[in-house]
Amino acid sequence: MNQFSKKAAAAVLTAGIAACVCFPLTACGEENLPYEKVGYPQDFLTVQDGKVMNTYQEEIYLRGVNAGGLFVTEHWMTGFLYNTKPSNDYRSLTQTFLERFGEEKTKKLWNEYRANWWSKEDFKNCADMGMNVIRLPFTYMTVDFAAVTSYEHAGENYDFSALDDFVNTAAKYGMYTILDLHGAYGSQNGKDHSGENKENVDFYSNDEMKGLTVNLWKALAAHYKDNAAVAGYDILNEPGERAGSTSERHWNFYDQVYDAIRGEEDEHIIIMESCWDGKNLPQPSKYGWENCMYSFHHYADDKLSAEQHLSSWKNKLSEVEGQNFGVPLQMGEFTCYESAQKWEETLPLLNEHNWHWTSWTYKIWPKQELGMTAWGIVNVTATDENRLDAANDSYDELMEKFKVLRTGSDTVEEYTFYTRTEDGEKEPYKTLADIFYENCKQD
Repeated sequence: MNQFSKKAAAAVLTAGIAACVCFPLTACGEENLPYEKVGYPQDFLTVQDGKVMNTYQEEIYLRGVNAGGLFVTEHWMTGFLYNTKPSNDYRSLTQTFLERFGEEKTKKLWNEYRANWWSKEDFKNCADMGMNVIRLPFTYMTVDFAAVTSYEHAGENYDFSALDDFVNTAAKYGMYTILDLHGAYGSQNGKDHSGENKENVDFYSNDEMKGLTVNLWKALAAHYKDNAAVAGYDILNEPGERAGSTSERHWNFYDQVYDAIRGEEDEHIIIMESCWDGKNLPQPSKYGWENCMYSFHHYADDKLSAEQHLSSWKNKLSEVEGQNFGVPLQMGEFTCYESAQKWEETLPLLNEHNWHWTSWTYKIWPKQELGMTAWGIVNVTATDENRLDAANDSYDELMEKFKVLRTGSDTVEEYTFYTRTEDGEKEPYKTLADIFYENCKQD
């Protein structure tokens, strides 16, 4: 047993299992989980010789999905109205709720939204597909509510209960969680998926925002360092300003976070992201990084033919692998759009190359005119009249509308691929969930 694993073999059994506040996904206790494979991941994962290994020195491949939309409400996928005021980012929406309803009701609104967006049924679905990991995007606002309105008291009081409940419930269904900081204080990229949509991004020259973010990771490490259900820390999602590429200023910030986490005697895997290619990350030896993973995102053009799509993926993997980083590689976000063939070629390709992967994303609510889309394994199919209007819907209307988000209701369906018969009739081929089941298995 290696030095990282000794202290954590059964840690998840003692690491905050009781937390069930502010994020009412489930009632705590195994008796409330209607699932025959209930059990906790007890193997603390570490990187050894470029491989992800468990306590028993077995190589593990992390294969799963993102819990997109849960803590970060991207407008195109979570049911909030398009092209409205306030801006459709999480910070603006929350500020609107606070102005209209006050803090207590705002927290209740978000709790109800989240409880419907992701419930026990969704954990069970992921486990039934054979997934062993969920990448969990969150922002500083998930744990530091005071900072939604002002940075004056930012970082003074963290509440990790929402993250705890997700991590612990995923573990009960046999899955690890990757904690993915999708939005840093002040926004690292200015995009709505960071929680703040802004044109001018000064994060990497703003010592206050960087300091708050480093301190947040320091606190997260102190809280989770012995929790084996956490597979690793994705320290900053898509760090390039306004979708720009990463370079030394971004790597230097990674290094600050790395030192803060290791300073807490936390030996979780630390994940560094590239925007967008292998050439946009340094050799780990440049900074002395150990026990780390490199992550990439790839969204090939949906207009590509199947042949062109596969070529795009092969080129992406080849360019990254050609850097010879010597660390595990992860495809942290991707989709293969509405083509079963593209999915059935891409997931095996990732497995053949021994990449770890989490697709984007599990659930979406596309605009009605688009119909269902394979961006989500499951789709909310409610009509546009049910969309969420933060500025005008009453508190009771919003609480009622959240019900259409719940998996198991008649407004949430699995994405299905279809073929044509010789007579031109449309017939079901496979669900996207079927394809995941075929490819999540460990060798």
